[in-house]
Amino acid sequence: MAERINYPFNSLGGIFERPEPLDNFARERMEEVKRLLQGSEKYNCPVQCSRCCYGSILMSYTEFNYIILHIGREWLPGERDFFFRERVGLLQDDSTLLCPFLREEADREHCSIYPSRPLICRVFGTTAAPCSEPIEQLELEERIFYQAYDLLYYDRDRFIALVLDHEWALYEAPFALWCLADSGDDSREYLSSLVSEREDSFNAVLYDSNKYEFFTLRKGDKIRLSRGK
Repeated sequence: MAERINYPFNSLGGIFERPEPLDNFARERMEEVKRLLQGSEKYNCPVQCSRCCYGSILMSYTEFNYIILHIGREWLPGERDFFFRERVGLLQDDSTLLCPFLREEADREHCSIYPSRPLICRVFGTTAAPCSEPIEQLELEERIFYQAYDLLYYDRDRFIALVLDHEWALYEAPFALWCLADSGDDSREYLSSLVSEREDSFNAVLYDSNKYEFFTLRKGDKIRLSRGK
């Protein structure tokens, strides 16, 4: 049996009850990202390949909200219940979080939320799991990527994050961690304890409000990434 985070994700019943301004913001920003990337989302991957779907798929809170909107709109209640009960929080052999949207049994179209997938999946897979053989990649202008990034991670020059406690905020994370950070005091406290006890943030990027810096935890090491604005 696959190891998983020990939290009943299917108990997060209120996760689909979201403030309308939050939904509108996520919808507007992701639609703008899609317009920016129009013509650039072309891949030369074999249709049966899903290698880049493994590893920790990181996303912003904006992307998380957009995905929740997709699930709430497109999936039946039974599908949603099964997803949160059986798929969210699964860990891989290296203890990174498995993307819960990966349909491993599919011959093609491995992503169950493909129209709403995060930015990293749109600009060619993830750095967590590079291709095993060379393929021709489409060149994406760095300027366009950072415009898309800023739309998802910033609002009026301030970065978007969720406060976990008096010290830490969550800035970029796999889907399962956003579920915990988004859902209430109990799940946020559980997430803070989980990260502290494991001394591992599952590659998520946290913000230290006391030191004004972004960091990730890896096997007990606090790796500083940059200072915040």
